[in-house]
Amino acid sequence: MTEQNTAAPAAADPELRERLVGSIRELLPQVLRREVDGVTEDTALMDALGLSSTTGLELVLELEERLELEISVEDLGRDDFGTVGSLADYVAGNLLTEA
Repeated sequence: MTEQNTAAPAAADPELRERLVGSIRELLPQVLRREVDGVTEDTALMDALGLSSTTGLELVLELEERLELEISVEDLGRDDFGTVGSLADYVAGNLLTEA
């Protein structure tokens, strides 16, 4: 039997997370191709805004380009797209660094 790593991810840099939330909010109208008002960290991406798996992937790619980051999408799942905040948490905790 193999052990799974159940440790909680390291706390994300609050400044980076704030930048991610802001960037997600700014990119949503572009990705969804319509105006979106009143988006907060708690806004449900799929339920409230109708984000699909395709537009979710586009959003992640746009985030990478805008912030010049590389995001590991290996463990990216539907739950990570729950809210603006949950996506920011995932991204902040899953950045790839150049070796």
